[in-house]
Amino acid sequence: MDPKDLEKCEISISATNFLFIWLSKSMSQMIKIRPHHLLDIIRDFGNEVKRETHPWGASLASVSQSILLNINQKVEFVMGADSICKTCSKLNGHICEARINNELLMRDYNDRLDQALFSALNIAPGSKLPVIEFLRIIKNNIEVLNLFNSPSNNPITRKRGTESAFEKLGVKDAL
Repeated sequence: MDPKDLEKCEISISATNFLFIWLSKSMSQMIKIRPHHLLDIIRDFGNEVKRETHPWGASLASVSQSILLNINQKVEFVMGADSICKTCSKLNGHICEARINNELLMRDYNDRLDQALFSALNIAPGSKLPVIEFLRIIKNNIEVLNLFNSPSNNPITRKRGTESAFEKLGVKDAL
């Protein structure tokens, strides 16, 4: 077919095809993620917590879905705002203004937590790893879950959910 004829054709894309194309383009961009966010996603999956919408508009549901649909994909581990944060109403520029409580800014707690996770796991910000590899590292260093100490953290629920997710996702010990 002549390329000029293509311009004259009317193209009809079904909703399914549109969604497939949109997902393909979205998934082709590497997810940037804070280590604690990925661990939250895994905990929630293991505990069968469904994340439909986030109260502040964060992209938690879509990023979670993308990660859980393909745990072999590489993600980039970052400090600061990540792919989940980019649509959050509490993000001012690249600065999170959310609070855990009146005394504690979420970014202060999260920055300390992620720095401790990077250090304990020997992973540097900017590292790109397949999700499955990160999960194997966590499985072999499960004690890092003890670094989560926010007022809303329940260590038993976190560990149980994480271990359940390993089983559901088929995460084996590192070779």
